[in-house]
Amino acid sequence: MMRISACKLSILMLVSALGYAPALLAQTVEDDPDVYVQEPCTPEESRLPQETYSTEWAEVVYVSGGIGYCESQEMQRIAREYPLELMFVRKARASEQFLASIPVTIKDGKGNLVLETVTQGPILLVKLPAGKYVATGEYNGVVKTHRLAVTQKYQRVAFVWSVEN
Repeated sequence: MMRISACKLSILMLVSALGYAPALLAQTVEDDPDVYVQEPCTPEESRLPQETYSTEWAEVVYVSGGIGYCESQEMQRIAREYPLELMFVRKARASEQFLASIPVTIKDGKGNLVLETVTQGPILLVKLPAGKYVATGEYNGVVKTHRLAVTQKYQRVAFVWSVEN
């Protein structure tokens, strides 16, 4: 099992989500005797249920999660199967943390609700038909909004809440 400080884990998860984890992990393992190599994840540890949200305007398939090493690796593995990845981050002066339990809504270009959920982790992967959308997320009473043009090409959008330390 990996033993790692909370700060290093946060950094590893962030760079892993951005696609840089293998180099950083290798460097960290070599440079820090307190870090041990992660054992392979079991199917149960990597399981992320795909969900469907249906309205009269759309049927949207999504996966939410990314908590812990195994889930984050699975999210990274399947991300390209979804045209939209939303990531939720709390940024303070001295640190960054991934966020879970974020209420999210996505509306189409006509204002119709096509997805409403609460995230199960810091990453939400969504299969949407090509088109224009507005995605909102809320953390500590602060709502962030992103206008999106979704194609079938993968894109990642980060919701970042800056807070004072």
